[in-house]
Amino acid sequence: MRRIALAALALTMTTMAGCSSLDATSPNGSLEGTYSLVRLNGQLLPYTFSSGLTLVSDDLTLYRDGTYSDVSRYSTGSSHSESGYYTNTNGSLYFEPNGSGSPYQGSISGNVLTEIVSGYTQTFERD
Repeated sequence: MRRIALAALALTMTTMAGCSSLDATSPNGSLEGTYSLVRLNGQLLPYTFSSGLTLVSDDLTLYRDGTYSDVSRYSTGSSHSESGYYTNTNGSLYFEPNGSGSPYQGSISGNVLTEIVSGYTQTFERD
């Protein structure tokens, strides 16, 4: 997300890039788990991009070994997957996608994970 913005761009253009995490805990415990996107730029899903593509869901899973996977689903029935590595320093997150994408940042507080990707603010909540 996200990755969401990059996923949308990947479907209309192309994008997405790898680091590891030894510290897999947030200020409120383990980061491990699946987080579902609830807001994109402050708007509840579904979210329609200017290209007309509508994002209906996005699930981000953080693993203990410092890897992550993300799956974005669109109203067209298409989906986009991203995986890579993340690091956590006291709740400040750094994501590095595998492949040709650019790294991006985020933060975590309790069960809320926020990412900023290509000018989009994505708010996830742990399931």
